[in-house]
Amino acid sequence: MKRTAYYLIAAVILVSAGLMIYRVLNESLVYFVLPNEYAQRPSEYADRRIRLAGIVEKGSASFDSSNLQLIFVVSDGIESYEVNHTGSPPDMFKENGGVVIEGSFQNGVFMSDNLLVKHTEVYQAPDDGQPIDVEALKDSLN
Repeated sequence: MKRTAYYLIAAVILVSAGLMIYRVLNESLVYFVLPNEYAQRPSEYADRRIRLAGIVEKGSASFDSSNLQLIFVVSDGIESYEVNHTGSPPDMFKENGGVVIEGSFQNGVFMSDNLLVKHTEVYQAPDDGQPIDVEALKDSLN
């Protein structure tokens, strides 16, 4: 009888721990989608945080420094969505540049609180004793 009770208690503890782990992992998952993927299955991502990746459309970005609101349109070439980002834009943020934004959709607008700028992994340090090529530096930032 005691052995059965121990097995029953152990089973309840294991099932409870498994359910807690599943719930925590499910709540902390953040899906990475493109605007076109979101447009195909919006109900799948409803009420969830996602990472939306795309290109900032030219002429769409405006920043209000008084309330730290950045508004722009992100596109994957097929679908486009307005983004309302809270916070200062990163230094490398630019139109026609790649971004990954984290947040959720509210009334068709993507509300973001985390913005990452995509950039190339190429970095070339100046040779020792050589001056920095200012024009090349400017080009890399545009």
